[in-house]
Amino acid sequence: MFFRKSKSNKVSTNGLPNKPASHIPEVPSAAKGDGAIPQVSTISQGLKVTGSILSKGKIQFNGIIKGTLEAKSLYVGEEGFIDGKAIADEAVILGKIKGSLKGKKVRLASSSRIEGDTFHEVIAIEDGAIYEGSIKRIKS
Repeated sequence: MFFRKSKSNKVSTNGLPNKPASHIPEVPSAAKGDGAIPQVSTISQGLKVTGSILSKGKIQFNGIIKGTLEAKSLYVGEEGFIDGKAIADEAVILGKIKGSLKGKKVRLASSSRIEGDTFHEVIAIEDGAIYEGSIKRIKS
């Protein structure tokens, strides 16, 4: 039997072109499994998560999560909302948290709104931040 080679401009059975994904950038070597952690994982606005997110690296969060968000370093943007627990060594909060926040270094920006308890070693609260809950210092 003879078979023809498919041309790159033919359409596959799922209706998508059979073209190589040359427009997709190469994955940096840090994310290929050589032990290095990617610099920042970004969760953008419009993404809703129910459950838990765990990262050994940095997370920039602008979405909505109902559950637990744990990272080495956490940056919650102005559009970010956490309904549950946030745990990080370093946390910078510009958005909203309804629940507990635990971190070694915590910074609450002027645009932040916290409804819950915060456990920290070092904390900075900017003028204008709204806080309803308790603040407790923990020892390292």
